[in-house]
Amino acid sequence: MAPAPQRRLQVLLHGQRVADLRAGTALELTYTPEMVSELGVGALCLSAALPVAAKAYRDSKPGAPRPRRPVEFWCEGLLPEGESRTMLENRFGVRRGDTFGLLAAIGADCAGAVSFVGDGGPWPDATAAGAPLDAQQLEAAVEALPSRPLGVDEDVRASLGGLQAKLLLTRTDSGWCRPAGGLPSTHILKPDPRDLRRNGLVAAEALTLRAATLAGIDAAGVELVTVGDRLAVIVERYDRYRDASGSVLRIHQEDGCQAMGIDPTFTAKYQSSADKPPSYAELARLLRTHASDVDAQLTRLGQQMTLGWAIGNTDGHARNFSLLLVDGVASLAPAYDVAPTRLFVAGTTSALWIDGQATLRWVTRGHLLREMYQWGMPLQSAHDVLETTLSALADAIPQAADQLGPLLDTDLVDGTLGHLERMRATSDG
Repeated sequence: MAPAPQRRLQVLLHGQRVADLRAGTALELTYTPEMVSELGVGALCLSAALPVAAKAYRDSKPGAPRPRRPVEFWCEGLLPEGESRTMLENRFGVRRGDTFGLLAAIGADCAGAVSFVGDGGPWPDATAAGAPLDAQQLEAAVEALPSRPLGVDEDVRASLGGLQAKLLLTRTDSGWCRPAGGLPSTHILKPDPRDLRRNGLVAAEALTLRAATLAGIDAAGVELVTVGDRLAVIVERYDRYRDASGSVLRIHQEDGCQAMGIDPTFTAKYQSSADKPPSYAELARLLRTHASDVDAQLTRLGQQMTLGWAIGNTDGHARNFSLLLVDGVASLAPAYDVAPTRLFVAGTTSALWIDGQATLRWVTRGHLLREMYQWGMPLQSAHDVLETTLSALADAIPQAADQLGPLLDTDLVDGTLGHLERMRATSDG
């Protein structure tokens, strides 16, 4: 059988070509000689799992006895999952499961500061005008999400990971617009699912993230709105910012699965073994290896772990933690995609285990203390993180409810507070 034809995409970081992605019988990523010379072998650039190297990173060919797919796993982390992915593959004529082909179609604006372009473009443009959306057009775009995930169209070539339906938006001085022409999106709109079992989930996320911010935990900014007859949360992207001229610029980031070099699809993002990633311990190791202020970063990780435990979030898997990668240094991204999921699903298994305990309702304060201690935090520091975070959240949840207003269900607020108080009452032993 003849080898598959090789295809190439340029990998841009902040608009600069740093590597090439090729697809033949398997994916291959090669840093440019200029990047190898400028940054040095081993430097943090695109991913902690793919440091700068003089040689190409090559995935194993299909059928290899001991397959390794670090490039594919990193690329997959940039793409949506499930039905959203299938719809986008169909829309752009991409073969099912063709990671390279889908990045070629919609990779002009991805999470972080990375973009994928062919030799002839299209090139991302931070100064593009976008396409304004009035209230009716915004509602229509939300209702069209099942057939047009992310709001992707011929002039909006953007990608974002995850299963949940979402619409990418850019906020301007005159209102919302579609991130057309390569304009970076600044916000993510998530409508309440039509599935009645999960109705209210976006309000729960808004409550949690607003409360986290009020409690002194770095978290994504949120708004709770109605679009047509649906409740929606609008999340401000932490991997975007505006410069002095008003242009939207990107901050590079990667999620936990990408950083750990593991499969982000299906169930691999959930912990299933005490001694293998994904895990909080592996996130802590990455921060100890790549952060400049390790103590501060481990404190942030401890706050986010405590937040998820305190409000009953069973879905805090590896893709719901991210690293910001700036100038070769990593830091923990603000909290995002956090909600009291125990109010919406029957299971109590924790996505990431705490001190070896896989069942969230059996985790005590003592488990959290020992988990943080195992990362290298002094026990007193771990105790301070736990107590300060729990106390601040108890005050912040009612404040967040007041700020978000009547769109919140009182049962949601009461249920979240009740779970927090039960957790605060567990043993330190």
